[in-house]
Amino acid sequence: MSSEFVTDSGPADLHAWHVLRPLLDGRPYLPFSSGAMRISGLVHLCNLIVHRAPEQLVECGSGVSTVVLARLLAQRATGRLTALEHDPGWAARVEGLLADEGLGDVARIVLAPLDADGWYDAAGLAQLPQAIDLLVVDGPPADRADVAQARHPALGALEPRLAADALVILDDIGRAGEQQVLARWENETDWAFDRLEDEAIAVGSRVAG
Repeated sequence: MSSEFVTDSGPADLHAWHVLRPLLDGRPYLPFSSGAMRISGLVHLCNLIVHRAPEQLVECGSGVSTVVLARLLAQRATGRLTALEHDPGWAARVEGLLADEGLGDVARIVLAPLDADGWYDAAGLAQLPQAIDLLVVDGPPADRADVAQARHPALGALEPRLAADALVILDDIGRAGEQQVLARWENETDWAFDRLEDEAIAVGSRVAG
């Protein structure tokens, strides 16, 4: 994979590993990879959950972050997570990780193949909660030039389900494709995003009208 499509670790991640230890120590091993959310971004997401206590979370794309967030929700005994996943094999693997830890009550994987436009199919989207408090856009894959803006449909497709005070998180903003997606979202919608470069995520909310 070309380096321009990989989000490299930064100095903030070293501290973040220590912050995240309560959700890692004494737990089954998780297969972190270059495709996983940067650890400092994941800590920021965990902080948002603690401070805002969202009831319904949706994640586009599943993986290590899904399991870590489910652990936090279970620890706090509040909130539910639904993750869209287009790859059947990966969906089964993440489901297995959740099941092994008894996290099925707080997190579920919705298998949603990609349609002709490269976005999750209608049947998968129909299984999402009607009111989403926190949306994390970390999929579909956008790791090649021909799919660099694959995540652009997320806001338009899911905006009707977003609660009035919802937050939207876009991962991998160090990449040109995600930067273009952010610019389009801000130009096309009434959403504004804070770009957190150290965490490689952007945090968005509706602009007060």
